[in-house]
Amino acid sequence: MSAETQIAIEELELLLTRTPSRPNAPKYVRLADAFQEGILSGIFEPGQRVPTETDLADRLPLSVGTIQKALGQLASSGLIVRNRKSGSFITDRHAQVSEVFVYRFKDPETGETMLPRVDTRVVEADGSSGPWWDFLNVETCIRMDRIVGFDGQPPAFSSVYFKPEHGRPFQDRPLNELNSTSVHRMLIDQFGLPTLRMEHSLSCAPLPLEATAPLDLTPGTLGMVWDIRDYSLRDQPVLYQRYHLPPGHAAVEIEETCMRQPAA
Repeated sequence: MSAETQIAIEELELLLTRTPSRPNAPKYVRLADAFQEGILSGIFEPGQRVPTETDLADRLPLSVGTIQKALGQLASSGLIVRNRKSGSFITDRHAQVSEVFVYRFKDPETGETMLPRVDTRVVEADGSSGPWWDFLNVETCIRMDRIVGFDGQPPAFSSVYFKPEHGRPFQDRPLNELNSTSVHRMLIDQFGLPTLRMEHSLSCAPLPLEATAPLDLTPGTLGMVWDIRDYSLRDQPVLYQRYHLPPGHAAVEIEETCMRQPAA
């Protein structure tokens, strides 16, 4: 075992001895959390080789199977990259989510991914109650309202809810600059918080006035409400997104990525 690998395991052992953020979680989750803490704090640097499963099992009170599940979760989240021949490495946190575009569709003719035009209308503090309260565990959010759309399709209305400390940088920028800004990229660049997991829910409901007015629809028009909950490192909630899709909008396609367990 190289000296570099030895130091990495010793650092990981120290992280595992700290009070876990999720003490009742399975062992593989606590190991993955320890890795995430090391990555977020800069203890583990981009490009650093991850010790082998055998080396980790020799030093840690964990089975190879537990270690495999933890590394599989890290790889699925984009925190490490695995190669059967060369091993596993810590990825650059700024490259873990190249860009997270939720609202995107495929061109029906070419099959290429189309990204929408964005018109940012407002970024402001919002104390209205909603599911974002419980999810973000706050009573006041920073809300960004946008109209998004593609050529030849009816546009949609989008609201993005941030925790106050994460949304304030958006309030300080001109609205037209935000039209080409990825909120996910900004969370990475300013706070080191990549989006690693999303939960989606869709329902059919009358669209509220705040959505129908900018879309030139009759109040109460029936449409689709699409909610997205974004999670970052240690599974902490970071964003709540709500899209209001009008009648005639293109079908929503959600691609699920299943965690693949590494071969033994």
